[in-house]
Amino acid sequence: METSLMEMPGYKVSEYLLILNPHEELRHKIEKSRQELQDAYHIQQPRTGRPNITLVRFTATKAMEEKIINRLHLIAMAEKPFVVELRDFGSYPMHAIFIRIANQPRVLQLIKNLKQARMLMKAAGEDPHFLLDPQIALAGRIPKEKYLEAMKEYLKKSFTGRFLADAFILLRRGKNEKRYEIVRRFEFEYLPVKAEQGNLF
Repeated sequence: METSLMEMPGYKVSEYLLILNPHEELRHKIEKSRQELQDAYHIQQPRTGRPNITLVRFTATKAMEEKIINRLHLIAMAEKPFVVELRDFGSYPMHAIFIRIANQPRVLQLIKNLKQARMLMKAAGEDPHFLLDPQIALAGRIPKEKYLEAMKEYLKKSFTGRFLADAFILLRRGKNEKRYEIVRRFEFEYLPVKAEQGNLF
């Protein structure tokens, strides 16, 4: 019986997330806000991991992982640390509520810089998903009646928080796994980086 290419060790496909991770105190504040929303309006949600800001989702083979890590390291070396400002609540009409990023253009600039790794991220065949509207989700797939009820309150409700984004974190999970594991933390060093094109692939 033949082994398919995707089942061979170096060709096994995993799912990856690249995230910004708030500090512990702010994470607890976000988790409390998330729980308050779900309890107040009896919104059932699947168990989620720690609150974070997702920058990009992609799939890759184990064989490509080291090349992607090297490219992300170069991008992080050139990146300047910055403060992420969280302020108040937003929504996607009729189904989701989230915490807004007040200085979202700065996060979008980081996501734009990450597109330098796009070709490596799509080597497994799927296009990477770069976030166009980064934020911190509180609840999704909310029934319409509960969404309308909650938003009457959340349009007037306030939330503030800030954290220093001085690194992004790469997470990985197997195709049939529920939990992500940390692969690498990439510090922002704000150094001039000259990448040799031949070393990127």
